[in-house]
Amino acid sequence: MLLLSVKSLVTAYNELTKLDLRVLRVIEVAHRRYEWVPLEVIVRWSNKPWELVSKSLKKLNALGMVIRWKGNYTGYRLTYTGYDALALHTLAKRGVVEKLSPTPLGVGKESDVYVAEDPVGNKLVVKFHRLGRTSFRQTKRFRIWVGDRRHITWLYESRLSAHMEYKALTLTYNAEVHVPRPVTVNRHAVVMHYIESCRLSEIRGGLDRPEDVLGTILEDVAKTYREVGIVHGDLSEFNIIISVEDETPYIIDWPQWVPRTYRNALDLLRRDLENIISFFRKEYKLDVDLDEAIRCITEGIEVGELELEEAFEQMIGARELREYVLGEHSEESIERELDRIEREFSETEKEDREKLHIATTGTEKRE
Repeated sequence: MLLLSVKSLVTAYNELTKLDLRVLRVIEVAHRRYEWVPLEVIVRWSNKPWELVSKSLKKLNALGMVIRWKGNYTGYRLTYTGYDALALHTLAKRGVVEKLSPTPLGVGKESDVYVAEDPVGNKLVVKFHRLGRTSFRQTKRFRIWVGDRRHITWLYESRLSAHMEYKALTLTYNAEVHVPRPVTVNRHAVVMHYIESCRLSEIRGGLDRPEDVLGTILEDVAKTYREVGIVHGDLSEFNIIISVEDETPYIIDWPQWVPRTYRNALDLLRRDLENIISFFRKEYKLDVDLDEAIRCITEGIEVGELELEEAFEQMIGARELREYVLGEHSEESIERELDRIEREFSETEKEDREKLHIATTGTEKRE
């Protein structure tokens, strides 16, 4: 799986023409039906001459945005770089992102995180979900929605992971839980406001007001459980950031969240609390009784008994969950997407070129 640096990706992205982007979109839609999308299908669905589409595919293959396969027919498949380019195109076209940092703010097993800027210079964070790269812990979790589409599991599951995280951020932010303010989500990319901060794990005994920080975290966990009805599911000192300005803690990294009605939600809540309480006990000698904390948070709340699929569908809705992935495989849904592609690329070349350019900033990775 080929991954370019962001600087190289942005350079390549800015070289893409309207036809190149149309071809990428067609392959994205055709992946609902094909593992390797036949060249004939790409040409037909692109509604452009064979010679032009073939030239575009050769260029996209050289840029690492598609992979070509030759067997009993010639087919193409999107790479993460191609999927990145599609997400960047939409974010740039919507006026959300204009610049990206050349180096990542953070690299994890399932995501890459970059600082960005909008057109007026506000700092943002763009988080690209990349499931299937080195970790498969989400695969079983998402199989209930993506089914057996194993040939493009990374595409479906990364998109679903991003949309699920954005949903959690929206729900918690609206409930005034301390989380980064969500901006938008597109494909596998979540955009949120930037907070000048350090991870709690990096501070190691350096908080001025550890009691207040712990108190805020426990209050947010309680509000998330009682008012929002969800559990973070992966909470620890590694996904809490501390504001440099005033030591306010913000909870990040939400793709593992579960509804409170899930039958194992209480166990996950206990694990989240145990991780945080243990950290503050070790680093700051603060003694909080775990059982008492759980009792205060869960008092009066009925214990969940649903399977994960049922819990999510009850909370979000089966239709919305289906929309988080690439869509259904029906002829009608594919035709709608092809019509959308035609409308999307019907603007003038001048308008298109004005919207395509994004740059890299001088922001470096936080040490």
